[in-house]
Amino acid sequence: MSFVGKFFVVMQILLSVTFMGFAVTVFTYQTDWKAEAEKKEASYQQLNSQLQNLQGEFDKFKNDSTSALKDAQDRAVRAEATVAAQKITIEDLQNEKEQVSNLLQSQTALAEITEDEAEARRTEAMTERAANAVLHDKLKKKTDDALAIEDELYNVKTVRDTLLAKNKELTEEIAFLRKVVRTHGLETDRRIYNARKDPPPKVDGVVLKAEKNKKGSVDLVEISLGSDDGLVKGHMLTVFRSGLQPGEKAKYLGQIKLVYVDSDQSVGEIVQKAKSGIIKRGDNVTSRL
Repeated sequence: MSFVGKFFVVMQILLSVTFMGFAVTVFTYQTDWKAEAEKKEASYQQLNSQLQNLQGEFDKFKNDSTSALKDAQDRAVRAEATVAAQKITIEDLQNEKEQVSNLLQSQTALAEITEDEAEARRTEAMTERAANAVLHDKLKKKTDDALAIEDELYNVKTVRDTLLAKNKELTEEIAFLRKVVRTHGLETDRRIYNARKDPPPKVDGVVLKAEKNKKGSVDLVEISLGSDDGLVKGHMLTVFRSGLQPGEKAKYLGQIKLVYVDSDQSVGEIVQKAKSGIIKRGDNVTSRL
C-alpha cells in the first residue's frame, strides 16, 4: 500500500472516531433536554393546579361575597326605610302629645270656671293623662326600636366593609399568582392549557417555509394550518415526506411543537429530528400519526 493510501486509511479512522464522539455528545444533550422538559412540564402542571384551585376558591368566595353583600345592602335599605318610618311615627306621636297637652291645659282652665264642670273636667283630665301615658310608652318603644335598627344597620355596614376588603385581598393575590406563572414562562390561558392536554384535531397540511440557522439545520417551520383548523400553541404535529414526487422516497422527518398560531398559518419548533432527511418546503404535516 502506498503512503497516500495509508494516509487516507488513518484519516478515515480518525474521522470515524471524531464523528462517533459527536454522536455521543448529541445523544447526551438530547437526553438532558428531555429530562429538563419533563421537569418543566411537572412544575407547570403543579403551578397550574394551584392556580385552578385558587381560582375556584376565589370564584366561590366572590359568589358568596357578592350574595352576602347584596343581602347586606338589601337589609341596609330596608333598615333605613324602617328608621325613616319610625322617625315619622315618632314625630306624629310627639305632635299628638303636644295636642293632648294643649287639650289638657284647656280642660284645666275650663274646670276653674265652674265647680260643676270641674269634676267632669278633672275626670276628663285623668282620662287624657292615661292616654298621654300610653302615648309616652309608645314613643319610648318606637325610640328603642329605632336605636336597635340603627345598631343593626351599623353591623351590616361593618360586615360589608369586611367583605369588600377580603374581596380586594383575594383579587390582588390572584393577580400576583398570575404574575408568578407568567414569570416562569407558563401559560395562564385556560383555553390553551386545556387544549394542550387533549390531542390536536385530525388535520393535514404542508410546510410553507423552513428556516435554517447559522449551522445550516432547520429549527423552525411555517405550515399551512392554524387556529381555524382547531390548533393552538403547544400542539405536536408530525412532519413526513409522502414520496409522491419523482425521485423522492416516503420517510419520517420529525415532530414539531407549535410556538405561534395564526388563523390559517402556524410556526412550529422542531423538537425531534429524523436521522436522515431535512425538512423543506412542500413536505407534509399531520396529526394522524
